Amino acid sequence: MPIQDGKFYLVSLGTGDPDHLTLRADRVIRAADLVLGPADAPVRYAELLAGKPFMEAGHGLFTPMARRRAPAETVEAEEAARRNAILDCVSAGGTAVVLTYGDPTLYGPQVGYLQAFRDLNPQVVPGISSFAAANAALACAVTGGRTSQSVILSLGKNANEGYAGSDRLSVLAQSRSALVLFTMKTDLSRVVEELRSAYPGDTPVAVVCHAGRAEKQEILRATLDTLVDVAGRRELPFEHLIYVGDFLDQPAGDYP
Repeated sequence: MPIQDGKFYLVSLGTGDPDHLTLRADRVIRAADLVLGPADAPVRYAELLAGKPFMEAGHGLFTPMARRRAPAETVEAEEAARRNAILDCVSAGGTAVVLTYGDPTLYGPQVGYLQAFRDLNPQVVPGISSFAAANAALACAVTGGRTSQSVILSLGKNANEGYAGSDRLSVLAQSRSALVLFTMKTDLSRVVEELRSAYPGDTPVAVVCHAGRAEKQEILRATLDTLVDVAGRRELPFEHLIYVGDFLDQPAGDYP
């Protein structure tokens, strides 16, 4: 590892519309000598990234996820190209920035960069997460349920057949806390089956689609009993979160 003279950042662009970028993120990106990020970043942030060397950051690089999606030699080549570019930049006294969306450390696809470049003392610039943007869309007190004031963040795929973790949805459901599900590889019918082991069938559910995108943001409302039918009337986008809990029918600020 070369001597570090420069700086290395993992920076969130926020979630949804480009104006969710924080002032600190804007400042750090403008000072960058090398930027890695999502393929659409140079278009969505054209003024901010104009004239800067740019590389796609890849999805899940420097994590086991990458080796599950592609042959090891392919992933190693992708990682080597990015590793060399970052180290060259930082060792020359420059600032290297990896861009991501949402909360970089909450199911973030670029979190592997933090461990891979730990010797560079990486700094994380937080941003608006999809969770925060979806909370704003719902405009109610997520911690204001009648039976619980806790919120659990989890994954819909934790209900899938064969999942053996201690956080299966049927286990998490026992507290009947507000539950927020990130929905990658989710089997909705299995989610409902596991949650109904503890939540009543009439428990309110909200599906927030495209949180933070003013022109596309949408909320679908259902109950556990009707969720599969309501969601099945349309194709859900990749960008959606599922909220479960009686807080959804409580007035904002109406705490027990």
